[in-house]
Amino acid sequence: MRTQNEDSYLAIPPWCEPALSAGVGLFAVADGMGGHSGGEIASALAVRTLDRWLRNYRGEPLAGELFEAAFGEASVAVFTHAKAHPELAGMGTTLTAMLVKGSQALIGHVGDSRAYLLRQGAFTQVTNDHTLVAEQVRAGRLSPEEAHSHPARHILSRAMGVREFISIDTYLLDLQQGDVIMLCSDGVTGMVSDQHLAENLARSPFRTVGPAIVGAANQAGGTDNSTIVVVRFDEIPVTVPGRFSFQRLKQWFTYWGCAGAS
Repeated sequence: MRTQNEDSYLAIPPWCEPALSAGVGLFAVADGMGGHSGGEIASALAVRTLDRWLRNYRGEPLAGELFEAAFGEASVAVFTHAKAHPELAGMGTTLTAMLVKGSQALIGHVGDSRAYLLRQGAFTQVTNDHTLVAEQVRAGRLSPEEAHSHPARHILSRAMGVREFISIDTYLLDLQQGDVIMLCSDGVTGMVSDQHLAENLARSPFRTVGPAIVGAANQAGGTDNSTIVVVRFDEIPVTVPGRFSFQRLKQWFTYWGCAGAS
């Protein structure tokens, strides 16, 4: 229903630069907020900063400090841009990102975009929403059912770029073969139930997952922008192909086939 898309995403699998040189994969979803195109600018700045950060990554072990630095750079970029453009005062963005290396995935999170894990049929939300209502649920003052329809459910308690410095949540996951991890904006989770999400993440062929979930969100009303990045781990550890290998060529064409379908 919206005429302007304030979501941005990043998907750099291990066979694409700069992830290829870094020996990792990087994925992210950001949902901007702020008038006068502020949300669109904020989310785009956040994911572009992550892309630049990856170009300077030197193979350090996955740890929360890595994303604290990366998210810090992104938050400063948004804050600085807003300060230089008074008409964009108050703009900010959520950011949920995943760095994959070997047999592990590091997830960083600020806001109410989410990361989910589908593992052997069990569907779980990895991240906690940074909203005033979600905090009330965690404190036992509201039930999840009350929170779902609460008029203040979209008010963020934490967002990128609103202040110069940001506190983030990080999660380090040991991956298993067959795991599916989805990063998504709240335009998806506000319209599609967890059960429907889990059913669609198990769809075959995998390239149909993205269109199916975004389509379900739009069919349910599409009151907000809907963006997802879904990663399935067919083999663990995740291997980085040779720069001029047939494996890289094959994955490259498969990836762009999926991207085109989504």
